Amino acid sequence: MYFDVLEVLTVMGTINHKSAQNPGILPEFLIGVTGHRDIAAESVGLVRDALRAQLSKISEATSNAPLRLVSGLAEGADTLATEVALELGIAVTAVLPMPRDDYQKDFSGAALETLDTLLADPRVQVAEIPLIAPTEGAGADQINRDNQYSLLADYLVRRSNILLAIWDGEQTRLTGGTSDVVLRYLADGGQNTPNFISLENHDAEGCGNVVSWVPARRSSSQDSPAQTEHRYLISNQNYDCYWTSQDIPKAVQTRWKGFGDFCQEKSSDIGASLPAYGLGQTTDVAASPELATLDEQFIRIDQIARSYQSLSHVMFALFGLLAAAMGLAFLIYAKLLADKFLLFIYVGLFIAGFLGFRYSHRLHLHSKHLAYRVLAETLRVQYFLILSGAGADYSLRRLLNLTSVDQFRRFEWLQEAFRIAEPISYMGHSKPEDALEQVNNGWVKDQLYYFEKKRHLLHRQHHRLEVIKIALLVGSVLGALTLIFFKKSLIHLDMMGYDGKAWLVFFMGLLPLWVAVWELYQGKMATRELLWQYANQTRYFRAASQEIQQAPDLESGQKIVRDLADKALIEIFIWSVHRFHREHEPPAAG
Repeated sequence: MYFDVLEVLTVMGTINHKSAQNPGILPEFLIGVTGHRDIAAESVGLVRDALRAQLSKISEATSNAPLRLVSGLAEGADTLATEVALELGIAVTAVLPMPRDDYQKDFSGAALETLDTLLADPRVQVAEIPLIAPTEGAGADQINRDNQYSLLADYLVRRSNILLAIWDGEQTRLTGGTSDVVLRYLADGGQNTPNFISLENHDAEGCGNVVSWVPARRSSSQDSPAQTEHRYLISNQNYDCYWTSQDIPKAVQTRWKGFGDFCQEKSSDIGASLPAYGLGQTTDVAASPELATLDEQFIRIDQIARSYQSLSHVMFALFGLLAAAMGLAFLIYAKLLADKFLLFIYVGLFIAGFLGFRYSHRLHLHSKHLAYRVLAETLRVQYFLILSGAGADYSLRRLLNLTSVDQFRRFEWLQEAFRIAEPISYMGHSKPEDALEQVNNGWVKDQLYYFEKKRHLLHRQHHRLEVIKIALLVGSVLGALTLIFFKKSLIHLDMMGYDGKAWLVFFMGLLPLWVAVWELYQGKMATRELLWQYANQTRYFRAASQEIQQAPDLESGQKIVRDLADKALIEIFIWSVHRFHREHEPPAAG
């Protein structure tokens, strides 16, 4: 792909001059709330003060990201946190565990009045989790309601960038209770309870999820909480253990800042003029507002990724041309014309290349291209997981952890950004009878066609380059043989004031120079890795397409979709790791 100077300057201009003309759907930093309904009356004032302090601190740590509090508006902790957030000007979304009319049955008296007041507040957005298929038998009503509350807890675990827990610290093990939500969040939705460890140095472990713990005494308890001061509970990146801290670790603050930068870039004009390629058909996105949101998120992030990719490729090509021009100037000086003007050209090209490298490095073009591509492809996979109904038990951050992509500098924010793909629930996004067909046509076959086309294109380019390299090698050998057997004849051959020997030696030096510059460019572009990726992806998607068409039922098809999601994402993540390594020294290299 080639680009002219005007396009380069245009892309650079959009990076340096940001605006919000095409914000799309803006990602937000979500603060999930969980806590006790029966906070002791004498503790309410202290809890309010602690909530005010913590929300202010979180707001400062995420100053460049839109902030939103998510609450179920249950009596007690949820209501307190919501009221404090509104006082501080923080946006609020009330996620009701069931339709409003059903939910109100759990309230009465003053609590019901408070609920209605908050739901009527124009500053509060309202979302309702749809009812799942009811169970039958004794106690079915309570079981059904508990299941709905469990869906709310599940959403808070999946979507919250930080969990605000108003909690007495007691682990009751009750499903859907405060301690259950806290531990599930620290385990990132896993079934195993994470172990508490004492950790002095936070750098010894990578940081996973963060819980802001506000201690609160329950009215049903006569004892004060074992912990009376605010603490942060922080899980490791394996989500199998956690520790406490008085402050937000620097690694987490860096992650949050990167997420804020991502929010700002998404609302800028970077790549906004590029063609928009959506994920689904009009009928898909019209059937589900959440799929429509995810589709728009993908379009915008894909535009930014392609914009950074274009500029990164341009910079690589320019560096290659500069290297070739420097070699040409030096060869002319050494073999044909010993004019110091050529040395000035050589030095000028070197300075231009150095300044261009520093400018490119300062903009982090390559890293941003890789990070946005990882996010865009993750959103693509999540879209079709949701459409097929196969995403409920799927964890995107599990793959991120396994491949350690988010351990690279300027990739940390991906751990937070992955959460924007989480729907409020995994129900009602497609009709079971045609879900697999939609996924097969909209994703599997589409990607299969794309990867096959790209693989064939790269294969043809690679073949042509091999032919050129062989021709250059043969030319070098013929030149050497000519010098051996026809040296005297060449000396007496006059061409533009230079003998034939000088011209032949000049071209013999020029040929390997161009080969070396092209090999360097191909290495920077990781063409071989890209060809392997396309070949592997072609194999994965071709097999999945055949298997989906023969799946005996929806459940079997969903398993195929989840397996394909694993393979497709891991291939993208590993390729990104390889590309990152080509541009950055390992930590010990300093």
